[in-house]
Amino acid sequence: MTFLPIPPKQPTRALALALALTSFAAEAADAGDVKEQASDAFGSRIGIESIGLYSESLVRGFDLQQAGNYLLGDAYFVRAAAPPDTLVGGSQIRVGPNALDIGFPAPSGIVQYQLLPGDRTRARIELGLQHLLDTNARPYLRTHFGYRPDDGRFSLAGGVIGSPSARYIFGNNARYHSVGLVPRLDLGEHWKATAFYGYYDQRYQADVGFEPAAGRMPHPDRLEYLGQRWSRFDTRNTTYGTILASQPREGRWDVRLSGVHSRVQRPRSDFNIFSDVTTEGAADALVSVARDRAVFSRAYEASAGRDWTTPDRRDRVTLLARLRDSDYTSPQVDTYTLGEVSLFDPVPQMREPSTVARAQARSGIEQRELGLGWQRQWQYGAALNLGLRRVGLEESATSTGGVRDGRGGHAWLYNASAVLPVGSRATASASLVRGIEEAGVAPQHAKNAFEVLPPAMARQSELGMKWQAGQGMTLIGTLFEISKPEPGFDRDGRYRFMSDVRHRGAELSMSGPLTPGLDALFGATWMRARLEGPAVDEGLVGERPIGRSERLALASLTYRPAAMQSWSFDVDATYSGPRPADALNRTRTSGYTLFNVGTRYRFRLGTLPAAVRLRIYNAGDKYAWVADGGGMQSYEPTRRAMLSLSLGD
Repeated sequence: MTFLPIPPKQPTRALALALALTSFAAEAADAGDVKEQASDAFGSRIGIESIGLYSESLVRGFDLQQAGNYLLGDAYFVRAAAPPDTLVGGSQIRVGPNALDIGFPAPSGIVQYQLLPGDRTRARIELGLQHLLDTNARPYLRTHFGYRPDDGRFSLAGGVIGSPSARYIFGNNARYHSVGLVPRLDLGEHWKATAFYGYYDQRYQADVGFEPAAGRMPHPDRLEYLGQRWSRFDTRNTTYGTILASQPREGRWDVRLSGVHSRVQRPRSDFNIFSDVTTEGAADALVSVARDRAVFSRAYEASAGRDWTTPDRRDRVTLLARLRDSDYTSPQVDTYTLGEVSLFDPVPQMREPSTVARAQARSGIEQRELGLGWQRQWQYGAALNLGLRRVGLEESATSTGGVRDGRGGHAWLYNASAVLPVGSRATASASLVRGIEEAGVAPQHAKNAFEVLPPAMARQSELGMKWQAGQGMTLIGTLFEISKPEPGFDRDGRYRFMSDVRHRGAELSMSGPLTPGLDALFGATWMRARLEGPAVDEGLVGERPIGRSERLALASLTYRPAAMQSWSFDVDATYSGPRPADALNRTRTSGYTLFNVGTRYRFRLGTLPAAVRLRIYNAGDKYAWVADGGGMQSYEPTRRAMLSLSLGD
């Protein structure tokens, strides 16, 4: 593989804040109330509720689901698919000052999943109805449990989740179920083993995408499924592994060994495409039928760390070895043209085509890393975090005709950050990271659909400030720049690296109580995303990347009246700015604001804690079109309501 070039346990107060936020999010998973427990505006998720500027698919303009920057607990993790909620209680987006304690960070940020806790015996069951405002409300079940005997040497956590009848944003019917277990065992006095296994099975009518001809997009009924009724997306995702860690001991090396496997098997991954969509709703329809896609990723990590302490400082050295191996099996793809249709009339249905087995293309990526890290924390609060890694990558591919090809390369990766106290309540920070990030696969409407793009080198630099204001209010501000190669469509319709992209921006987070009983979460991102390189100079693409919003904002309030302690009320507004909708920047989608409202009533049912939760998403029923990075558009879901009853903790 030829690397793509880059574009022309006793921390300080600052690191302790970042560590505290992570543990706080893990504790919040027990409460199941992400809006009241979110510690910053960058992104937190607990169960099915999330809040924040960013999500796992969008951080500072980049898709971390493609970039592959993940931690499962503290273990290195290469994600073929998201671990199910029967394994994890939630996730947190680690960027800016809140990522400073990570030993070997990633340029675009990291998504950290928290495994279900096993600190005590507990049980929780949640029964709910989604789409409560419709004539056909859809039920779901979520259960989690924890078991820990009195001697505390063993614990077991897990869960079961499922719905026999769900509905997704395109009106497509779905069903899903998941199971998971997280056993933990103390091995003698100095070692602890954590294992986990999660399985997720999902089936739904295939999604729909739209490519506009020009001008404004129409407003078809968002509850009317426009795809072929037989088209479907079937996936069976498995996440399993083991983490073996020594207990910290003074003057000894701390050791952690981990192995995480992530497997995806997709018998079907169809997709319905409507191209040349006019304002009147006319479009050319086709359906892509994709069979037998598979991804299997394995990640192994061994690390050893040791502290040296003096009266005025603490030093920690970390040795790291990583190995990842990912295998990709491209699906068998057939495309069927339906001709011109109207999005306001029933779409003609064709007979489901029969299966025709044939050879499939395969590819693989093997990555090996050796790293050395050093952290120093001074007594007065300053800190340094330095890391150096040597990485080797090998990429292999086998075409449908059996022709094998391969390439490889080596590179140095590094990270450096510094923290400096500024008064008694504030810290300033600076960081620089050079790392390798995944680039995903070619989208389904590309000539080379499902082809795996090679990993690319990325670089990030940032300046940050965190201020602990009075009465629990926290303010975080960051200036950042991220640069890396950017894929796009060439003249032949193939999806490949075409240019370099540079995101420069500023982000702001403010969280904490405004008054007794009133908690607030505010955030905003201002960003300048620009493409550079020969493709831009020759006019093949515009200066702005497709599907990137340069303005994001969030305002969220949660109120618990003093006279009604059992009740809480929440409202949030999220703004997403305009996005370029085509490669030449001739069109763009409009900016829009969505409002969500909800309430929660807590009570006791006998000896059990219980809660009723009502949540209304897109309360104003805003109709908004959104463009993705491949130029395909979709709409925001219609207004929908969720009602749930939870018992236990």
